[in-house]
Amino acid sequence: MDPRDAALQASCPVVIAPRFGALPDMSPGQRLVVAANGLFVQVKLDWLDCLHCLASQGPQGLGLPLPYGEAAERLSFSFGVLPIRLIERFVEAGRRALPNEAAGALIFSRSGKTLRLALCEAVRCSPTRIEYRVAAMAEDETIAVDLHTHGRLGAFWSSEDDRDDRGIKVAGVFGRLHEARPDACFRLVINGLYRPLPHPWETSATDRPSAQEPAVERRLLQRLLARWSARG
Repeated sequence: MDPRDAALQASCPVVIAPRFGALPDMSPGQRLVVAANGLFVQVKLDWLDCLHCLASQGPQGLGLPLPYGEAAERLSFSFGVLPIRLIERFVEAGRRALPNEAAGALIFSRSGKTLRLALCEAVRCSPTRIEYRVAAMAEDETIAVDLHTHGRLGAFWSSEDDRDDRGIKVAGVFGRLHEARPDACFRLVINGLYRPLPHPWETSATDRPSAQEPAVERRLLQRLLARWSARG
């Protein structure tokens, strides 16, 4: 085998889902899992364990019956539930930056299995764009959640966001920060693949508490963030 191909296969190996046993453990990194019910990508990091279906078996899927075991999607975070206080602190920082955008990150500590909020230093910023420097990190730290705001605009993923969101992380954007409750979008980023995630204010219109009901809003936020971290 060409050494270059060997290096590529070592960085992203392909494994078969066992039919009679368990899927072998993996070292931190990324691999493809071929199963009877589809093709999956699995990513394992210090803070993330994800198995995501890329193509399901069926008329529009792989099409060829395979004699392997089945796999099931899963998504879990070693830090557990996203801390509400960190989201609230970032939203407040975004409001202070109005009308301009703001950026920050939730940084994961491998030794402590915890997250901390770091606000990024803006190099250039405006109501529609921000360029920034990422905060310094310790040797055992890595960015788990990348956050930014859209100021008074709504929360959405722009083409520039798609270009910037590479590697493996959770990304979150907040918009309409001038309102009592901003809107938000969250997604899991896996090397250019985007998986939508529930966000803290995802709820039905009939479920929305008013700005005069902070206790209700906090309970709703706790419930949704718990679902966010456990959803697979």
